Amino acid sequence: MDEIKARFKISGPDLDRDEIIVGRQGLRVGRGADNNLVLNHRELSRQHMRFIWREDDKYLVEDLNSSNGVWFNEARIPPRVPQVLTEGDVIRCGPYLFTFVDLVYPEVNAIRPVEARAEALPSVKAGAKATVNTFSNQSTWLQYLPAIYADDEFLGRYLLIFESIMNPIVWRIDNFDLYLSPDNAPAEWLQWMASWFDMLILPELPLENQREIMRQIGWLFMRRGTPSGLQRLLELYFGVQPEIIENQACHFMVRLPLSQTQTQLTADVANRLILSQKPAFASYTLEIT
Repeated sequence: MDEIKARFKISGPDLDRDEIIVGRQGLRVGRGADNNLVLNHRELSRQHMRFIWREDDKYLVEDLNSSNGVWFNEARIPPRVPQVLTEGDVIRCGPYLFTFVDLVYPEVNAIRPVEARAEALPSVKAGAKATVNTFSNQSTWLQYLPAIYADDEFLGRYLLIFESIMNPIVWRIDNFDLYLSPDNAPAEWLQWMASWFDMLILPELPLENQREIMRQIGWLFMRRGTPSGLQRLLELYFGVQPEIIENQACHFMVRLPLSQTQTQLTADVANRLILSQKPAFASYTLEIT
């Protein structure tokens, strides 16, 4: 029996096609070589997402615990929760866009004899080579076993149990570099990495400000204890231009225009930052305007 297939338009860097067809076997996408569609980009996980066929001829998209997530019509979907697709839906993973165009229905010849249709069915024993991997029916771990096990259907399904348990760990290890990137690291990792440089990042600081501090962490660390370093750090926290006046020996004044800032941070935060950055022998005065 011919199958209904889904047609997607695809766009993104370094592609050799602008359209893909997904059949009932589904399609797995990622930067690992074991995927049906390999997209070798640093923003993609080794196994990022997959398209799934359902028995009512619906197609779904599922996030395979990817680091950067899968976006479904501009909303990030939760991992391992398949979403039903309708025509016109747009899926984004990293810089790649998948637009669900339509379903491709098989051509049916109503006057074709039953015997002729039976003879035209593809034979499994004919040795036809499959063009896609069957991730849902066979474990990719079979490739690491001796060749005698390659066609063992039971073993392929049995290994899927352990592969599904271990894959989240494998994906995290494969994409560990993204955890160290200021642009992709989770918030708690940003605060942890800042502690390597003895830099204070408070959880109440907006996430984009935390990322910007980590992007400039080298510059800030090299200027620790200097007026320019403290001035830049306060600017990244409060979004305003502070003024630092060295009016006495071993004493300075920080003039911070909190009335112009749009953040909810208080003078207590400014005091904590100054104390963490100033030279131990110096004293200061904080003036809030």
